[in-house]
Amino acid sequence: MKRRLHLMQYVLILSACIMYAASFSYDANMKTKIASSVAKTERRKEERSREARETCNRCQRPPTLCVCQSLPEKPIITSTHVLILQHPRERRRKSLSTTPLVNLVLDKCTVKCGYNFKPDELDLVQECFAKGRKPLLLFPGDDSITIDQEDLSNQSSIIDDIALSKLRQEEEQLLILIDGTWAEAKRMIMQSPDLVDSCIKVQFQSESESIYDTLRNEPEKHCLSTLECCARSLSHLEPSADVADKANEYLLASMQCMVDKRVGVSQSRESEPRFSRPGTKIFEKNKRRFEIKKELFQ
Repeated sequence: MKRRLHLMQYVLILSACIMYAASFSYDANMKTKIASSVAKTERRKEERSREARETCNRCQRPPTLCVCQSLPEKPIITSTHVLILQHPRERRRKSLSTTPLVNLVLDKCTVKCGYNFKPDELDLVQECFAKGRKPLLLFPGDDSITIDQEDLSNQSSIIDDIALSKLRQEEEQLLILIDGTWAEAKRMIMQSPDLVDSCIKVQFQSESESIYDTLRNEPEKHCLSTLECCARSLSHLEPSADVADKANEYLLASMQCMVDKRVGVSQSRESEPRFSRPGTKIFEKNKRRFEIKKELFQ
C-alpha cells in the first residue's frame, strides 16, 4: 500500500514538472540538464526500493556463501592478541577478504582500518609498552627475525637465536599483521615509521602455497593471505601447542570453506560475460534521458 502511494506521489510530481516545464522556454542545454536530473532521481528511487539480500547473522554472508559450518562454536581464546591493520581498499573487498574470518575464529583479534598508524593511536600497542614489551610486526626484511626456523643454528647470528628462543617462551604477545595487497602493505609500512621502529619485525622463510590461488592471484607463489599468515604465526608463537593447533585448524578450515563456496557458486552460474559491452550503461542512461526530455518539452 505504501509503495503504491509513493508511486502515485511520484507520478503527480512528474506531471507537475511536465506542466511547469512546459510553461517556460529553455535552451537545449537547460532541457538536457533538467531531463538528466529527473532520470537520476528515477534511478536513485529504484535503487532505494531494492530489498537488501539475505545474509547470515553470524558471518554476514549470503546463505550460498555461509561459512559458519567451519567455525568453532565459540571464538578460540589464545594467549597471543592479533592486531590487524587493514588498508581501506581491502576493507571494501568483503567477498574475498580473509580478515573477517580471523575475527570470527579468534577471541583476541582487533581490526583497525587506515593508511598509516602511530603507536600512540593504538591502545593495544600502548598496553604492550606498559608491560615492558614490544609488539611483533610480521613483515619481511633483512632485520626481521625468522620465526619458522626449526634449527636455530641456521639463524644469521647468535643474537637472532636468543631473540627467537625468547619470543617462543613469552606469553600474551601482541602480533601485528598488515592486511592489503603487497603494494598497499609496503606503502602502509613506509608511512608508519614510528610504529615500525617500536616493533620487533618477524618473518617466514620456508615457502608454502596459498589456499587463495584458485580465487586471487598473488605476486609470488609463496605469498599467503592475512588469515594464513596469522595461522602460521600462531603455530610458532603461541605458548600452548594445543591452542595453536586448534586455532590453526579452524582458521584454515574456514578459509578453505570460503574458497570452496566461492568456486561452487561461480561454477553453478551460467556462463556470462564478466563485463557488459562498452557504452551499454551510458546508452541506457541516455535513452531514458531522451524519453524524459521528450515527455517534458514536446
